[in-house]
Amino acid sequence: MKRAMKHIVLLFFVLFLFTDCNNVNKGKEVIKIGATLDFTGPNAVYGIQVKEGIDLAVDFINDTLKYGNNVIEVDYLDSKSNSKEAINNANRFTSIDKKKFIIGEISSNATKSMIPVIESNNAFLFAPASSGSILADISNNFARNWPSDDIEAGYAAKFALNNFKSNNPIIIYVNSYYGIGLKDKFKNVYMQNGKQIMDTLSFEVDQTDFKSLISKVKEKNPDCIYLAGNPKEMGRFMKQLSEQNYRNNIVSNTGFLQTDCLGIAGIAANGVVVPTPKSSDLNLKLNSVKRFQKMFYNTYKKEPTLVNANSFDAIILIYDAIQKVGQDAIKVARDIRNKKGFEGASGISNFSDGEIELEIMYVRIENQKPVEITE
Repeated sequence: MKRAMKHIVLLFFVLFLFTDCNNVNKGKEVIKIGATLDFTGPNAVYGIQVKEGIDLAVDFINDTLKYGNNVIEVDYLDSKSNSKEAINNANRFTSIDKKKFIIGEISSNATKSMIPVIESNNAFLFAPASSGSILADISNNFARNWPSDDIEAGYAAKFALNNFKSNNPIIIYVNSYYGIGLKDKFKNVYMQNGKQIMDTLSFEVDQTDFKSLISKVKEKNPDCIYLAGNPKEMGRFMKQLSEQNYRNNIVSNTGFLQTDCLGIAGIAANGVVVPTPKSSDLNLKLNSVKRFQKMFYNTYKKEPTLVNANSFDAIILIYDAIQKVGQDAIKVARDIRNKKGFEGASGISNFSDGEIELEIMYVRIENQKPVEITE
């Protein structure tokens, strides 16, 4: 009997501890966020990374941080980077679920397509991975912490001009709004410097065979290649280029740094130069960066990308703004769109009219890994 009583007392004690731990956030108002992302389409590699960053931030706030008057819940919908799907998702989140805070998209076209829905419902849209120049100054209800394509492509052109001393480059780009935007900016920088582009050659999303394209490149033999596309296709292009024993000066875009590209390209990726926003792993002096990297590695057993860091910061930015101004999406938008000196997972962020101001660095692929160019 005594032994049974001891077991009952122990059981109640364990239940008390469990209930007490789960009551930490009891009574706090819930911030409901909807995230529409690409999980099964051409940009799924980025959608998954955004979700990883968001989930980590939600756990950090709800289970670790334990400050403020709110907890966070995030619901996800797959858009496949399709604008119609993105609009449907935005309508469901805002009109049916009555959510005022939306995260997305990956595709800039999909992000743009949601703006009328966001504005008509007085909601706020934050994009941690949309880089299209069409999003600049698009709405007072929108902000992003990934810089515009214009910046990245401009830096690529400057490196080709100043470092490769290129006078006759070829642009090889994916036939999508993303690729066309990169191509046009690179070309414009050359024209502004009194130079001409030898040729522009396009490929399709998910293309696997680049032999005819490579034959054209070899025939023209440019002094530089600007490769602008999505990770998998660029990896395939580089692998097949190497198989044809052709080497050249190549500058590319941030997507080249994804494992989907580097893994496919293998040693063929070595030597490629990429302009990219300064990522959090190069700014280890900030506690916010070190804390995030440690949490991310402990959770996912891998090193974080800048997309991971930006997505983590997206949640923290929204949460912190709500602590100041409440769950008024318009006020939250105003707070974030011109925020200065935010110390987050990706370093110190400054916003101007919803656009992030980030330093750009150059990296060169060495031994299949990006290494910052400092000379």
